[in-house]
Amino acid sequence: MISAQVVYGLLLCRLLHVLGTESKSHISVVLVGATGDLAKKYLWQGLFQSYAEQLGGAHSLSFYGGTRLSSLEASPVMYEILKGLSCLPNVPSVKCVLLKDQFLKSTQYHQLDTHEDYSALNKKIEETLAQEGLREEGRLFYLSIPAFAYANTATKINATCRPRGGSWLRVVLEKPFGHDLHSAQRLAEELQKVLREEEMYRIDHYLGKQKLLTIIWCGTPHIGGSLFFNEKVAHSSDCDGDAIIDILGVE
Repeated sequence: MISAQVVYGLLLCRLLHVLGTESKSHISVVLVGATGDLAKKYLWQGLFQSYAEQLGGAHSLSFYGGTRLSSLEASPVMYEILKGLSCLPNVPSVKCVLLKDQFLKSTQYHQLDTHEDYSALNKKIEETLAQEGLREEGRLFYLSIPAFAYANTATKINATCRPRGGSWLRVVLEKPFGHDLHSAQRLAEELQKVLREEEMYRIDHYLGKQKLLTIIWCGTPHIGGSLFFNEKVAHSSDCDGDAIIDILGVE
């Protein structure tokens, strides 16, 4: 069975590929909740896998990890996680060492708690773009935090970290989205005050997890190709034909 780490890697890689359509551009990826259990087990590995897949492609990537803790407290923890990353089995060991070193150099820790913290992150992103002469394509914020913190965090992102010009902003919400219909609707209303619908990706890593693993286990040779683009997928089901979700319009 394909591991959940590979699943996260494939999904993150496809997300960055779909978003990164312009040539010679730069995408900043911010993982909020960078030292949590999910980040440690899956997300950093998935981001590293995405980085390795897209290295040398049409756009460059930089990564920022953040928690509410100070750099002194959390930075060593995050970098211990990064040092434990692994390459896919088909990657030669020498190349793997090089990829890990490059990924570490492309990754920074930032405390992300207050409004001022997010403003400082925005300043750092803009300084990096200016110093390296990069044209910004967009910013992806991955919120691996409790759902009760979504609205507050999204408000700070909206107020301080929106990119300029025509660059895009995307926010991935990673956790069960509410505990019932009413709480999910209330949370959606709060988020829609600061984010547009097309700027949000909602991921419940429990709902459909086994089904997703089953899809990949079906063995389609096009897992990394264009068949998962929204214009070609209208409905999803597993090997037994059980419906999972209609995804017309997924971007």
